[in-house]
Amino acid sequence: MAAFVALSLWFGSFIRSAEFQSLVARETGEAFGSRAEFAPLRWNGASAFAESASLQGTPSSALMRLSANQIRAEVNWRAVFSGAWRVEEITVTQLDGEWQNPSHPVSPVVAQPPPARPTGLASILPQRFELGILKVGNARLRYGATEISNCAVNAKPDGAGWIFEGTGGRLQTPWTPELNIVDFRAREQGGDLFLTKGNLALGSNGKISLSGESSAGGNLRITWEGVSSADVLKGEWARRLSGTLSGNAQFAAPDVFKGTVILQDGRLENIPMLATVADFTQNPAFRRMPIQEMRGDFVRERGDWRISNFFAESKGLLRIEGSAVIGHNGSLKGQFQIGVTAQTLQWLPGSREAVFKIARDGYLWTDLTVGGTIEKPKENLSERLATAMGTEVIERSTELIKKAPGTAVEGVKGVLDILRPLVP
Repeated sequence: MAAFVALSLWFGSFIRSAEFQSLVARETGEAFGSRAEFAPLRWNGASAFAESASLQGTPSSALMRLSANQIRAEVNWRAVFSGAWRVEEITVTQLDGEWQNPSHPVSPVVAQPPPARPTGLASILPQRFELGILKVGNARLRYGATEISNCAVNAKPDGAGWIFEGTGGRLQTPWTPELNIVDFRAREQGGDLFLTKGNLALGSNGKISLSGESSAGGNLRITWEGVSSADVLKGEWARRLSGTLSGNAQFAAPDVFKGTVILQDGRLENIPMLATVADFTQNPAFRRMPIQEMRGDFVRERGDWRISNFFAESKGLLRIEGSAVIGHNGSLKGQFQIGVTAQTLQWLPGSREAVFKIARDGYLWTDLTVGGTIEKPKENLSERLATAMGTEVIERSTELIKKAPGTAVEGVKGVLDILRPLVP
């Protein structure tokens, strides 16, 4: 009995010693491929508490840095007899970490001498650590320009890697507005992160799903549906275009983002050219034009957006097809074809003969060039319409004057008053 009491006292003294704290830090560092430091451990039975801990990674490790506050661990003492320090559960109040793509060191790593083996009674104690589960109440995690914040995360070892599960919080990326996290599940192994499930929310009805991996080649896939354009578009275009967005995309490389976007049940408004056409044709539908469908393929690379296979249609009014490039500085350059119905052109004298010359798919078509900036776009159609209509009006007015000079002058004056808004 005396020996048992003495052994218990020694064991209690050992787990409170600097030697045991060094063992904990070393094993934790090896598990994450980093250097670990812990604040002094305080024990209460099988529970250990530390105010803080920090890990500092290396260029060849996936973890760059990590800090934790208010750490509590529940230890299974019975595992000591099977040769392991087993921590059943670690709870962390707040965690702040940053991960990276590991790189190979430039110079060979100098092998470090192994730590000295414990002597005396300490030599019979385990030198191996096992972790059951890590629970984090509030995590802030960054991977490159992507950040997760205010998220509850659980992590547990999985062979040579880790499995992460999380709920709640927010996700921020360089390419999207701030998203709300519903839940996710991911696995980290060998420095690569494999996302098996990621469900996000945007606005009141938007649903976004993610899956894939963050390897050097990049293979992250995204789909979305029910997203309101008001939650995505900003500035002047938020006033011009509205509707419900769906689509899919993938990160084809670290800085290449490509996919397809579809807008349905939309509306196009506050477009100066269309407002002028609405005034001239007396058709208010051009002023707030319904868009049954709008779609296009896109590629974002080095901050520039390339849009191809663009298509938009307002049935019975017009249809647009083409491609454009939006620069990282907001510049806009595009080539399109725009088709309108014959009924519309009857209110635009001269436009069918001089501008809309090609008939196809129930519309009359012409080329449309856009430029300027995304906030203040410019186009070449209004000027061409004005020129065509002006020439037609002049020719018609000349004939009217020849036939009935007195009444024709007043009639031409009225037509020119209507035409004036179209003239640049």
